[in-house]
Amino acid sequence: MAKNVLVLLIGGSGSGQTDPFQLLQQEAARTEAATAGVTAEIVFASGFEQLSIIRRRLRDASAPPLDAVIVEPVSIGSTGLILKDLKDATGCVLLNAWSPEVEEYARRWGKGLPFGTVSTDHVRIGQIQGRQINALLPTGGAVLCVTGPQRSSAALERLEGMKAMLGRDLTYYETEAGEWNEADGIAAFEHWYALYKPRTFNVDVIAAQSDDLAMGVRAACQAVQNAAHREMLRRARLLGVDACPAFGRKLVDSGRLTASVTTPANTGEAIRFLCRFWNSGVPLPLRAFTAPQAYPVSSAPPSQ
Repeated sequence: MAKNVLVLLIGGSGSGQTDPFQLLQQEAARTEAATAGVTAEIVFASGFEQLSIIRRRLRDASAPPLDAVIVEPVSIGSTGLILKDLKDATGCVLLNAWSPEVEEYARRWGKGLPFGTVSTDHVRIGQIQGRQINALLPTGGAVLCVTGPQRSSAALERLEGMKAMLGRDLTYYETEAGEWNEADGIAAFEHWYALYKPRTFNVDVIAAQSDDLAMGVRAACQAVQNAAHREMLRRARLLGVDACPAFGRKLVDSGRLTASVTTPANTGEAIRFLCRFWNSGVPLPLRAFTAPQAYPVSSAPPSQ
């Protein structure tokens, strides 16, 4: 009998409302589910809609029972709420999320139900971006980091990795975006610039934690009214993260981004782990990682 899996991703219902990485996650889930003979119900949701969707699906007596839920929680806080609802009800694979309570839930998950996590190595993403910054500024300079929402473990881990790699001769600025999209990149830069526009400052590199955020920051820089500031920001090298083939890589190849970091989709890996459990009884790894890579590879010399 075919297994039924709910794949719950972050975003809206249309491609214009969903970032390219989540669309890559959707494509990988569809491909692997078809290969494995698994029925995958793929749903996009934002904010705490995730929890209501999970609850509604679990209670839907007219739908086939779920054998597992693959979910990328929107925040550290929502992770615990999702785990509480899924415990003893179905299997679970968390994507790109971690919190201390995950280990506790793993110890007391429902008997015979699969449980694990699959994540991009976000600390390594930050380390790669830190090496990119060092390569661009070998004798020092100033970098503005635009993070994703720091309620997200991914944003915190990327920041941790990047800061650990930065050279001592760098001036460092930081601003936080509310979400991962272009509009939030604009808002994050404008919030930071409102504090600094009366001052004398310099920015040589802008390091955003997603390609969408990077494009938002670039748009905001182009709208700066102070001509000297606008020209200085125009010259700043722009870094992103995700390098999805249909978006980020094209931005790098066209010169609109200086470099990015490839974050592989991991929904397919999650489905493979589940199928191995169902077919052979092999437990899911508590923490499995997919490996990011600099794009282009030459942008992050390993010696730095």
